[in-house]
Amino acid sequence: VEHEEQVGRVGVAIDSLDDMRILFSGLPLDRISTSMTINAPASTLLLLYQLVAGEQGIPGSALNGTVQNDVLKEYIARGTIYPPRQSLRLVSDLFAYCHRELPRWNTISISGYHMAEAGATPVQEVAFTLSNAKEYVRAALAAGLRIEDFAPRLSFFFVARTSVLEEVAKFRAARRIWAQIMRDEFGTRDPKSQMLRFH
Repeated sequence: VEHEEQVGRVGVAIDSLDDMRILFSGLPLDRISTSMTINAPASTLLLLYQLVAGEQGIPGSALNGTVQNDVLKEYIARGTIYPPRQSLRLVSDLFAYCHRELPRWNTISISGYHMAEAGATPVQEVAFTLSNAKEYVRAALAAGLRIEDFAPRLSFFFVARTSVLEEVAKFRAARRIWAQIMRDEFGTRDPKSQMLRFH
């Protein structure tokens, strides 16, 4: 088996609805926030999560959490081979679905962390991450979504190195650049759509 050494070490295997039921058995899904570091199958895993919540009598509107759902960084930093055009379609479909069904869900965590782990400098980390974010926004707009319907739920994920002053400057610059991109390139005037929410 390729990557056999990773079995049991890189998260929990969810292959069915029963697996998801077991994983979240006894947990109050309307009172916790769940983060799923999952990309290509994000829509499938989120649906399984929603189905388990529904079995507990919890509506999608009460669910809070995040799916990583960042397929473009998989190409750049991870070397996966999921097809780009279809991947962007899955991302924008998930944006639309969550707007309708899971309005408190963070639909994507656009990741610079993996760029840094793959060797990017702080400047490159921000550049690659915001470039990917712009492509997600373009894909969602091309799919007919209104920017205000998905932009407030975008989130980001950056590395924090030990060079504290450089990292603070990086975060401040990223926040300012993203606000300008959303205002000047995509025309949103909503401050929530201009925010760079990150961890």
